[in-house]
Amino acid sequence: MSRPAVPGFLRHLWLLWGLRFDIGLNRGPGKSRLFAVAAFVASSAPGVVLGLFFFALMRLRPVAESNVWPFFILNLLCFVTFSVWVTWPLLSAGVDDHSELSRYAAFPISPWRLLIASTVASLFEPRALVFYAPLTGAALGYASMYRMAMPWLAVVLYGLFAMLCAAWSRVALYAVINVLRAKRSAEIMGGGMLAFLVGASFIPPIDTSWLTAVGEAGVAALDMTLIIQAAVALGNVPPGFFGDGLGQLAWGRPRVAMMEAAGLFFFAAMGMAVAYALLLRFHRQAGRGGPREKDAGDSNPFARTRTRFSTLVTREALDLWRNPRARLLASVPFILAILLKLLSGRDLFVFILGKSADAWLMGGLCIYGAVVIASTFSQNTFGYDGQGFAVFLAAPMELADVLRAKNGVQAAGALGMAALVALFYRAYFGFGTGVDVACAMVAVVALLPVLLAAGNFLSLYFPVKFHASLKRRDRVPLTASMLGILAASAGCMPFGQALRLAGKDGPTWQTVAMVALAAVLNVALYRGLLPLALRLLEQRREVVLRAVTRE
Repeated sequence: MSRPAVPGFLRHLWLLWGLRFDIGLNRGPGKSRLFAVAAFVASSAPGVVLGLFFFALMRLRPVAESNVWPFFILNLLCFVTFSVWVTWPLLSAGVDDHSELSRYAAFPISPWRLLIASTVASLFEPRALVFYAPLTGAALGYASMYRMAMPWLAVVLYGLFAMLCAAWSRVALYAVINVLRAKRSAEIMGGGMLAFLVGASFIPPIDTSWLTAVGEAGVAALDMTLIIQAAVALGNVPPGFFGDGLGQLAWGRPRVAMMEAAGLFFFAAMGMAVAYALLLRFHRQAGRGGPREKDAGDSNPFARTRTRFSTLVTREALDLWRNPRARLLASVPFILAILLKLLSGRDLFVFILGKSADAWLMGGLCIYGAVVIASTFSQNTFGYDGQGFAVFLAAPMELADVLRAKNGVQAAGALGMAALVALFYRAYFGFGTGVDVACAMVAVVALLPVLLAAGNFLSLYFPVKFHASLKRRDRVPLTASMLGILAASAGCMPFGQALRLAGKDGPTWQTVAMVALAAVLNVALYRGLLPLALRLLEQRREVVLRAVTRE
């Protein structure tokens, strides 16, 4: 009997897109494909707005008639797009794509072909369409104002730039996965953040004195030499080769543009080679039994728990503490704060927001830290310990206590995270009053009830499987993600509205009282919805169990 033919690359790509579609939207029997496609289109809709905005910006007369601003905007967007793509696995703790690595391990596909197919497939996800939209709009606007020497080369440059971003995004993704898979992931992430903090302290901050000149005399007072130098510097790094290449085509220098295309191809190929090495390392690690837990010895954390509920709380707290993804998420706000100081971002916010800048920044970082901890686990509260949920069903206890314990631990973790971020901001930046700290913490208290209430219902209607050992993780459905974003936005509204009313004069204790009142109302909302969530949990317990323990 002859061996069946190995599927071709296009077939593998089609299967991979189908897998991502089914997992990403959590499609199953009885679920509408039309609704899934509508959710995909809706999640990509912001890209249309961003693209049209930057298209119009490049055609604006002051920009179009300048010899500097179009070049600067293009190169800046290239750098920002590349940076967002590469850091996205860290900012979102994006370990989603490793599910396909494990699922395809037994299939007739080589790791190299899987890497290529996965990289190409990542270019057509909703987030990719949104991330590339500003640069796409700006490039089309620039091309519409200038006659390109070789238009087809502009398309080639765009494709090579997209591959450059996708390739180095794979590098970051596989690096994150390998770190989370490591036996000492906590030590590696902690040491890396400490090294990053120490290294950033030796880099001089960016000079922002030009903000004062702009504020006093307008944009006309801005020294264009600074903009020219920035545009040239951005064009000399690999992501800027695309913007510089478009400029060379507009100036009638196709040979230079071809050299830029060769540079993009070289660095994209380098990224693919590094990503392939990291992918092979992950495959070797995934073939093992996984990191062994250290022997606890005589230390038993449950020996001192006196009630069943306190035992549940202790168990949930230990699960959250030992979860590798929680460790990664916990480091993100601190890294963002370090980058903010390194880039002198606070000076820009002070210029725009006045005395309210520290409240906005501190509150934003605290809210982000609380959101990534609370929403990540509350929106899949039964999934990240699927086997544990099966034990709960067999144990002589009420599931209501399980849900209350999970909510309590998730809220405590988010509040603790926010408090650490606020203290770090105050110590690291040296700014921020007691009112700013109080405003940030009360904003988190107002946010958490909304996140937990939404998370309870999303966990019941969109349960997904998650292996903490990173052997496989199903994606949270796109619909659930969008609903979670809406819940987080609603929870942040009291904080945003109160600071808008405060204006540039800075928040007062009256601002804190306004947010605190909203927090009380949100807590009452959570307590009012909790009985309904508990009733639904009893009704859907078997559905949830099948979803989070399926193989």
